[in-house]
Amino acid sequence: MDDFLAARLQMTVSFVFHIVFACIGMTMPWLMFVAELKWIKTGRKVYLDLSKAWARGVAIFFAVGAVSGTVLSFELGLL
Repeated sequence: MDDFLAARLQMTVSFVFHIVFACIGMTMPWLMFVAELKWIKTGRKVYLDLSKAWARGVAIFFAVGAVSGTVLSFELGLL
């Protein structure tokens, strides 16, 4: 395996890792928004609790996606 193929393989693995975390980190805030809207419309506390429970996980997913995206941009230099 030459260096070019190794760099492409590393970038592929990093991209797959990044896309999973980035997609979840960008989609979950919309689901939280919908849950809070349903809480406002119905007044059922379960929707507010659901939104609050997702908040910490969303922050973690977003942070990991941002860091992996930064790593991915540096790996572009290897190609």
